[in-house]
Amino acid sequence: MRLFYREKGTPEHPPLILLHGLWGASDNWLQVAGLLADRFHVILPDLRNHGHSPHSPEHDYEVMSQDLKAFIASLHLSRKPFVAGHSMGGKALMRLLLTEPQTVAKAAVLDIAPKTYPSEEHDMHRCLLDTMTRIAPEHYRHREELHATIRQLLPSETLCQIVFKNIGKTEDGFRWKINVEAIQKNRQTILAWQLPADRQPYPFPVLFLRGEHSTHVSDDDIPAIRSLFPAAEIQTLPGASHFLHQDQPALLAQHLLRFFLRESFNTVK
Repeated sequence: MRLFYREKGTPEHPPLILLHGLWGASDNWLQVAGLLADRFHVILPDLRNHGHSPHSPEHDYEVMSQDLKAFIASLHLSRKPFVAGHSMGGKALMRLLLTEPQTVAKAAVLDIAPKTYPSEEHDMHRCLLDTMTRIAPEHYRHREELHATIRQLLPSETLCQIVFKNIGKTEDGFRWKINVEAIQKNRQTILAWQLPADRQPYPFPVLFLRGEHSTHVSDDDIPAIRSLFPAAEIQTLPGASHFLHQDQPALLAQHLLRFFLRESFNTVK
């Protein structure tokens, strides 16, 4: 699984890997990456079945965490990277921290908790999948025509924009960038959280940053977070929904900068 990735900044700076969430891709994080590029070598991979990375029928947090471990090794970095993961990317990162704690220097988990999310809380995912499975983009020759069809099926422009960003151009027409079949097959697995066997709590600082207007990380989730990440720092990003990087990119960048580059922190030796 050779993940596609983008870069911002220069290799002389500390490496920082930013992981996107479900339905996203590396280009969703370019604005945040640009704000951090003067202090970090920012690396933005597309996770499996997303963006320009390869498709696979497997899509769970065990394989995604192994993808991340292999990806970091393939970069041949001069030092261990900082890693921040949003939503699905945050769950993959938590799995990596619990199974391979020596892999990263320091981590931030963005608006996701180590828990299984009830499917009724995620009608958005079902709506997007239903729309994508009903449309065959390869049958369209003009993007405007495809967009018009999608707008007829979706209730909001926000959902339409998520689908639009997952349309790729081919020589003959269009295709889905995201692996719709794999996401549909593994939807419940993506919403779920399963603890790795023989895991130990991750003893080093982890930033858990939640959006003020998001319901993904509540106060009720804090005990579960601290049971696995006892040194967790839990902060709230003002004015942000689940999509921290879209609502408050500058403030998000400031939080990451302060957390990763402050002098008094422990790293795994």
